[in-house]
Amino acid sequence: MRRIDEPELLDEHDAARGDVERSLRDLRRINRFLGGIRTYRKLLARAAPDRAAPLRVVDLGAGTADCLESLTDYSKLTPVAFDFNIIHLRYQRDGSRVHRVVADAMRLPLRDGAVDLITSSHFFHHFSPDQNAGILRDALRAARRGVIVNDTRRHPLPLLFVQLLCVLRLFGRITRYDAPASIRRGYTDAEAREIAGMASAPTVETTRIWPFRFGLLIWK
Repeated sequence: MRRIDEPELLDEHDAARGDVERSLRDLRRINRFLGGIRTYRKLLARAAPDRAAPLRVVDLGAGTADCLESLTDYSKLTPVAFDFNIIHLRYQRDGSRVHRVVADAMRLPLRDGAVDLITSSHFFHHFSPDQNAGILRDALRAARRGVIVNDTRRHPLPLLFVQLLCVLRLFGRITRYDAPASIRRGYTDAEAREIAGMASAPTVETTRIWPFRFGLLIWK
């Protein structure tokens, strides 16, 4: 299954507000019920097993910051969500302890070693291999410990599954287009590891996580 790089509607700036909010709600449900948050927490626990220790985490392309919000058991966590779209960051933010920053993942507004970890979830597929290599290089500069990436593996089975959910109209208009597009646009775990090599990452580990997710862990 070859990679097809096609734009996603949620990335557009002129989408109707109602459609955008429905898509953000869809994404939160997907993360909650289809493994996004579980994968994020599992990978973070490998890098930060002590939940009582101070930890500064920046999540790139964080959207509504639901992955960071799930880390309620990290008592000394400083969670920061970066996203280029302020509408995504504002969605359901009331009562959240996550700091939200409008920022470009390709030009991180962070000093060297400013945070412990930089993460991303279902974000890697938005960029070309060269762009991802640049993002990883900059993230490694800004992160003291390392970088953690997870995304859906490009594979026919998850594509068929989300297409079925779309046929059943369980998602809004934007998600019905974007969900299949994001899988066609995605990477395999082997491709992700190769991209990390392009970024001159010092120590790289890849892992497959059920169902059809991959994790990319880069240690300094």
